[in-house]
Amino acid sequence: MKFTCLQENLAKGLGIVYRAIPTKSSLPILSNVLISAENGQIKLAATNTETTITTYIGASIDKEGSITVPAKLLRDFVSTLSPNTLTAELKDLTLHMVSDKTKSRFNGVDASDYPNLPEFNKDLAYMELDPKIFSHAVSLVAFAAAADESRPIFTGVYLNLQSGTLTIASSDGFRLSEKVMNLDTAGDMDDFTVIVPAKTLLEISRIFSASDEPLKMAIHPDANMVLFKAEDTTVSSNILNGEYPNYKRIIPEEHILQADFDSSELAEAVKLTNLFSTESVVAVKLRFNPEGYINIGITGEETGAHESQVSANIDGEETEIAFNSKYLLDFLTNTKSNRISFKAKSASAPCLFIPLDHENYMHVIAPMQIQG
Repeated sequence: MKFTCLQENLAKGLGIVYRAIPTKSSLPILSNVLISAENGQIKLAATNTETTITTYIGASIDKEGSITVPAKLLRDFVSTLSPNTLTAELKDLTLHMVSDKTKSRFNGVDASDYPNLPEFNKDLAYMELDPKIFSHAVSLVAFAAAADESRPIFTGVYLNLQSGTLTIASSDGFRLSEKVMNLDTAGDMDDFTVIVPAKTLLEISRIFSASDEPLKMAIHPDANMVLFKAEDTTVSSNILNGEYPNYKRIIPEEHILQADFDSSELAEAVKLTNLFSTESVVAVKLRFNPEGYINIGITGEETGAHESQVSANIDGEETEIAFNSKYLLDFLTNTKSNRISFKAKSASAPCLFIPLDHENYMHVIAPMQIQG
């Protein structure tokens, strides 16, 4: 294998695929990146067995071939170089790389030992998504997924296509986000339901958010895998097994309290209040006063007490509801809406938050039960 390419192109490609390099792995070769010179391009690929990323960069190919080399070392090395032209040549299992001022050797492992990589082949049925709209939808939803692996299904994001409508939702059992996208066309894909790991879907949204091409999404019928492709990059992810809970049942349909308020004002108040929280005290109390304001407060034996006031339009009786401060901050930080509509059935039932700047989107948070 021998090729010549631009440093900036190789650095960009390595930065993309490096997202799939595992932090720890029982298979040492997964710490390597696959480099293949083929069909007039350089193919770069990485996998952690659950997620695979493949991308192509332009190059002048003198001789085809492939090798795997340590991903972190190569990424860090290439990104540190000044913009230049790089020449790489494989001799036995060593990749020699030369620029105008540097000469380096990277010890490699035979590419035949690398796992087989999924491909977005032409036989797959797919639909096209606007990458910017899809990435934004994922950012509104994925943060509500669970980080605790003890309930694997809650670490995923629910994707459901039905009659041209794509529903994206996630929940950790205490909060829920749902975004509905009306698609112009679902291409040749049948209706489906899949659950994709939230951390993978977030990486997908970051990789493709700036793409100028439509984002193709396909489901591999045999490999329990979902694939996304745009421009020269393909990302595949395993689908989580199991049935997603019927989250619709926790969405409040009735309410005795309704309010709307400025999102940034509430965010500032919650941040100030949260400074007084501890591991044992995380509940922020919101007291809704019909006279037109919300008191946000917390009391902790170790830290003291704090209270802020936010103006609001309130319809209903005076009610105090306690929320986990982290859940409130996660919601306010990720949605970035100017105003929020709030509805509650009671102080103990799940409460509905609707950011008014986002169409077909809602968030639900279950209150905390405070004694005394």
